[in-house]
Amino acid sequence: MAISVSIKKFKGVEYVYICESFRDPLTRKPTSRVLASYGNKKKLLEKDPDAMEKIQKHAEQLRADSSLYSQTIQETVLSRVAAPSAADRRPDCRTCTPAPYRLLWEQLGISNYFQNYRHNYRIGWDVDKTIFFSVVSRLIAPSSKRSSWLNKERFVFDFSDLRLDQIYDSLDILADRKEAIIKKLNDGIGRLYKRDLTIALYDVTTLYFESFIEDGLRRRGMSKEHRTQETQVVLGLLVDADGIPFNYEIFPGNTAEVHTLMEVVKKFSRDYGVQNVTVVADSGLNQYINLEALQESNFNFIVGFPPYIKLSVSDQQKLLDCDGWHWSSSPDDPRWGIKEMPLSIERTVVDKSTGQRRPVSLKATCIATYSAKRFEHDSQELELKWQRASDLVARGPAAVKAAGRSGYKAFIKPGTTKVELNSALYDKRRKWCGYMALLTNLDLQKHKPAEIYGLLRQLWRIENNFRMLKTDLRARPVFVWTDQHIRGHFVLNYIGLVLQRLLMKKLRESGLDVSGAELIRALESMKISRLKGLKKAQSFLYCCSNENAESLSVRNEKGDLLSLQELCDKILNACGIEPLKDLETAESIRRKFHSRLPMA
Repeated sequence: MAISVSIKKFKGVEYVYICESFRDPLTRKPTSRVLASYGNKKKLLEKDPDAMEKIQKHAEQLRADSSLYSQTIQETVLSRVAAPSAADRRPDCRTCTPAPYRLLWEQLGISNYFQNYRHNYRIGWDVDKTIFFSVVSRLIAPSSKRSSWLNKERFVFDFSDLRLDQIYDSLDILADRKEAIIKKLNDGIGRLYKRDLTIALYDVTTLYFESFIEDGLRRRGMSKEHRTQETQVVLGLLVDADGIPFNYEIFPGNTAEVHTLMEVVKKFSRDYGVQNVTVVADSGLNQYINLEALQESNFNFIVGFPPYIKLSVSDQQKLLDCDGWHWSSSPDDPRWGIKEMPLSIERTVVDKSTGQRRPVSLKATCIATYSAKRFEHDSQELELKWQRASDLVARGPAAVKAAGRSGYKAFIKPGTTKVELNSALYDKRRKWCGYMALLTNLDLQKHKPAEIYGLLRQLWRIENNFRMLKTDLRARPVFVWTDQHIRGHFVLNYIGLVLQRLLMKKLRESGLDVSGAELIRALESMKISRLKGLKKAQSFLYCCSNENAESLSVRNEKGDLLSLQELCDKILNACGIEPLKDLETAESIRRKFHSRLPMA
């Protein structure tokens, strides 16, 4: 800080000021401000020949007297601000929640992609800002496109010029450019961290419409959400070993999940030139024709393999024999074992492309595990189902028929006049409590059985993606009807899913393990209000505050729950964003957020 007398010439006339040079704490750049203005130097000296000496003395007093300096600063600042035109109106309270997502958006190169698309196709509206708004709206407050548009002024970034028809038009762009957008996302992810492209986890889910009309993609089928009467689409999702999505595909709602695997996997391998891919999937996708296709395409596979269903009686007995098991124990599981058994599989299957039956030959390895902890869980589940089945049988055939498709009905032998329990199935399931198995064509000389088993256990990551897609982003029920808009809707949700998973990965690496809901809650807790306008700078002052509440699960080193303000600041720091102070300018907020989006 340096205070001095300054003489400035304007149109040949000299004017006298006391100025202060300092480093702006917001912008961190050298700047200066006028503490006192005395006007025309010539007129000052005509009135008082000692005027310059007195002004110099005033400057020395400001340097020496802190209270006088503070009073002068306050008067100077207040003279430069203007109250809003409606002084009786409380300022709008907005949030900066999109900031971390916008930074990630630009780092991935999506912003440049949509800006170039707008330029190349000479589109008159801002494609980048419109699609970004739609994505973050689904992440922060998922609702219909119209409802999101009506709440477009809830953010500190200025989305006021967006139109509802542009939001719907952007769905067509997303649908048309899906493959290019996913390629851009994957290229950007590859720049952020070293990604393993050789492990691909695959699974399928269904997403329903609140509609009973079948057309195009909307079809009735086997619903995983028990919405058997409503139309749906089938979504096949491919993710990496970190749980970050690679790609996805939408199929008509009546598509069997086993018929989706090869299309998605082959497309991924072709687009990214990856040869040595290991596909990990659960038992629902384990059809021998799929495994044959994977093997012929030089893919490795690890799939769930229920031994009491897939293995012959002799192979079941061989697997249960004591020979070949390797046992261990841990505080979490007192008895854990693993065993591998080579298999030569010869089956006859129906080829979907021809409709004809043909033989399939596979050479693979069945890897089985036993867990005392799993035995306890499986036994409890089995006894619960058996008890429910017993209670239902006691109520008679009519009650059994009316019970619907409950899982425990497998233990009831159907009949028109008499129903009875299936004791043979109970005994079989009881024998296999604690056991699970997988099938793989990986070379056991290069991969340990426990390592292969660990990869199958990673399927929870894809289930977590489905949960986030349905719960956090509320991708269903779907409220758009044309095939093009349906496809665009899912591209929108896919981008949001990728952003959220990447952000959560970044937070975990910084020591913050938070759920998607907790992440949004912490960011939403910070409120920003525009207070006053700066007369000369054509800018505004913003007041920043946080809700006085605690996080739900994140604790500090002492074990105490973090406040939402502390958690919000930690999230911003982990993203490379400097937390906001209680008073900011538009320029300082833009600098901290590293964003080119206009401020509201």
